[in-house]
Amino acid sequence: MSYAQWDDDPWADAEAIETARRDVDLETAEMDRVGDATAAAQRAGRCTHGSAQGYTGGPRWAAAQEGLKWGQLRCTAGCAAVFADDDGWHASIDEAIDGFL
Repeated sequence: MSYAQWDDDPWADAEAIETARRDVDLETAEMDRVGDATAAAQRAGRCTHGSAQGYTGGPRWAAAQEGLKWGQLRCTAGCAAVFADDDGWHASIDEAIDGFL
């Protein structure tokens, strides 16, 4: 039996590979764009809140968690801002690089 009997479109695999490569290129370009915006915001003196310490109960990191309530996070990238939850932290990251994208 020939391969053509099992596959209606012998070029489907090649097309799928090319589509996947194009998708990866687009994702990489977007990551580069956000990375460049983050670096520009940092050069401009903005805290981009790139890391945070959260409180999930228990004295795991007592000094870092001091004063935090359940679900809250504190920026550890420099400004020590406190965020109510993950969504607030992520929104602040977007706000910090807004205008640089």
